[in-house]
Amino acid sequence: MNMFRFIAIMSFLTLAACGGGPDADALKKDVEARLAQALPAGTVTLAGLERRGTQSDTKAPAGETRRIVYFDADLKLGSDFDFGAWDSPGVAGVVSALGAGPRGITGIVSGGNKSGDVVRAHGTALYKREGDKWVAVATGGYRPTAAPSYATNSPQGTAAILEAMRKVIDSVLKDGAPAQQAVIQEELTAANAAIRARLARATDGYAIAAGPEHGQYLRFAQAVSDTARARTVPLVTRGGEENIRLLREGKVTLALAQGDVALQAYEGKGNFSGEGPYSSLRAIGSLYPEPVHVLVQAGGAIASMAQLRGTRVAIGVRGSASRTTALRILQAHGIAAKDITPVEVGLGDALVALRQKKVDAVIQIIGVPADSIRDALDEIPLRLLPLESKAIASLAGAKAGYFAFTIQPGAYATQKDPVRTVATAALLLAGNDLSEAEIGTVTRFIFEKGRDATARGSAQGTQVSPATARQGLTVPMHTAAVKALDAMAGK
Repeated sequence: MNMFRFIAIMSFLTLAACGGGPDADALKKDVEARLAQALPAGTVTLAGLERRGTQSDTKAPAGETRRIVYFDADLKLGSDFDFGAWDSPGVAGVVSALGAGPRGITGIVSGGNKSGDVVRAHGTALYKREGDKWVAVATGGYRPTAAPSYATNSPQGTAAILEAMRKVIDSVLKDGAPAQQAVIQEELTAANAAIRARLARATDGYAIAAGPEHGQYLRFAQAVSDTARARTVPLVTRGGEENIRLLREGKVTLALAQGDVALQAYEGKGNFSGEGPYSSLRAIGSLYPEPVHVLVQAGGAIASMAQLRGTRVAIGVRGSASRTTALRILQAHGIAAKDITPVEVGLGDALVALRQKKVDAVIQIIGVPADSIRDALDEIPLRLLPLESKAIASLAGAKAGYFAFTIQPGAYATQKDPVRTVATAALLLAGNDLSEAEIGTVTRFIFEKGRDATARGSAQGTQVSPATARQGLTVPMHTAAVKALDAMAGK
């Protein structure tokens, strides 16, 4: 009888263990395999892993048992490595391998990590039950939260500056000619106006035209405002084209936009032809690359760009820079707008439509990793189509703001091969409302090294670096930004 009780108890414990997903050893083995696929050999070792529990996957397909396993992982770097480099999987590989959101990763710093550094992550892994075994499911969804914004320190040294100015003014007022006194009056009047304007901006915040709700531009702007030494106010917009128009109209002081669209606005071409050249538009710097993603269902018949002819293609909403780029990509492959059925929806709705087979393809220009795409992988297998070599050469050689780019294996959990495409740079732009001192301040806090942007909600923020601030520029860089970046580089 006791033996039967022992067997029953052991059977119950075995079933309970199976019901809770794989054990820690199996989980560690799978995580190590994902890291090996996502990052160059020798980059990191899994120095520690603790299983933190599981829960049932409520999004599991009918008739399938799935569990989400939560874990904490310590990754030790075996060599110096820049997770923000534009030409490596970097932070995209980490978040995809570990199923972690940016706020779940700490220790990745802009400017590069050193050998021996430890990166810590709160990760997730998805498993499905097959017989008496748990099998890992390639996934990568996360839903990052918005980063709060707050104000920080104000400038110092005001008393010393006022004392120095008083001495100059007193000396001129005693013996100065009328022309010299007129100079002082003009400069003081201008300084008074500039100070009042800057104080108003400092009080109300520097408005940044960002992008759609939950989009990468908005998340980056929120992560920046989380650490800014001058208060910034990220604004929800429809995207890059609207952002530039808001900047030109003086409704915002800073704007985010794709490099190709900024060039059109600067030259007064394309969708900006009716407004004329925006000759005062200036770049503070390039932030990160935004490669073109062409997505289809993995099990579908479409395997090349040429096969998009005659299909339903989600190209983005009007007013978004991505829509303009999507049409250019098609045109470079000999496909005109009349050759497809264009579907004008945002990326989130487009991915839902792709899953429901209401569209055949989605074209989006977006930084890697795109969390909405990773999230969609939970529900539908996706394939990234490579662009044709001739189209890449044509786009990159047209001086329209594009450059050849490869989405590295491991950037997305189901991506085994490199995908050749083109990219444009995400630019931070300014008009002529800000002073040189303000531009310098903005440049320094945007491109300062050592910031852990992933922990503040922006995976793309890790790619922001003084080393790439001039890469992919399509409009002139502000002279104050040039000076600030040169100073940061020790030039």
